[in-house]
Amino acid sequence: MEIQVPSLLRIKPKALFKLGKYLSQSGYGKIALFWGTGVKKMYWDAIEISFGTANIRVVYEIEISSNNIDDAFKTVKELPQNIDTIVAIGGGTVVDYGKYVAFNRQIPLFCVPTLISNDAFASPSSSLVVDEKRKSVKTQVPQAIIIDTEIISSTPKQYLFSGIGDLFCKTTAVFDYKLAYKKRGEPVNDFAATIAKNAVDTFSHFADKRFDNYEYIGILASSLLMTGIAMIIAGSSRPSSGSEHLISHAYDKVAKNPTLHGIQVGVASFAVSYLQQATYERLKRDIVGSGFYDFVKENPLDKEDFLKSIMLAPDIKEDYYTILSEKGNVYRLEEFVNTDKMIGEMLK
Repeated sequence: MEIQVPSLLRIKPKALFKLGKYLSQSGYGKIALFWGTGVKKMYWDAIEISFGTANIRVVYEIEISSNNIDDAFKTVKELPQNIDTIVAIGGGTVVDYGKYVAFNRQIPLFCVPTLISNDAFASPSSSLVVDEKRKSVKTQVPQAIIIDTEIISSTPKQYLFSGIGDLFCKTTAVFDYKLAYKKRGEPVNDFAATIAKNAVDTFSHFADKRFDNYEYIGILASSLLMTGIAMIIAGSSRPSSGSEHLISHAYDKVAKNPTLHGIQVGVASFAVSYLQQATYERLKRDIVGSGFYDFVKENPLDKEDFLKSIMLAPDIKEDYYTILSEKGNVYRLEEFVNTDKMIGEMLK
């Protein structure tokens, strides 16, 4: 089985200023430039200089504000034939859009995320709107991922905490991955599970978790990258998505005001760790030590909507075995949410 992973990876301060150099060294001169909304005015001056010194020519340019698959397919058709590569700069919407277009045109993608609120920048799928419903669509992994830790450090802290939540939730996801094997004989890729676990370990054991510490931002980014690679190796989202993601997807459906994906899965991960038991102390340590707990206390999820999500979660994904599949566990979790002080402070 051939596994595709990014061949060029730069995670460091000022990486954006060398984008032209990285493209040129990869043999690319004519590019399609996809911008996230409002991103060009923030970074174009630096990128223009970088492109000029490396003789990079922008043949096609578009600002992406929609993640609708029909819009993306329209871009697939109108993209010029003489493009060497697509460069997607911005948040999750433009990255997912760029992955879809690159996959359909079978050309490389340079991914330049300006925030890391989840692991989607390195995953082999895109979250797109299909027939007015958000769906995960198979795409391709970027050839290059360029992450400027100085830029990421300056993003609003809710995006960083979302990335943190989407990272430490792999602890409960891996538990569910292995539980499905024990209970139903579903195959487990041990290498993928180990990569996901080690990514969380690397993040957890890093001592200086200040957002102005570029090394820490690099650890967070590279750890999220590795959970994306774990999904590629496994051939599914299993190493990175378990019962906590089912609750988050349900919350997206029922909540009056859904929040960032990583915030939701982070809270849900701590909740389901109570059922898993083996992961509970680990999750408790991670949500407190990372500052995630204090942040969510100030920006809580809706308790009533969260309780509804617990009941809906087991049926969100057909034939997807997790700790919530076991008899009576949704009611045990409901009781935990109603009585535990820590989870209670993250839900209002």
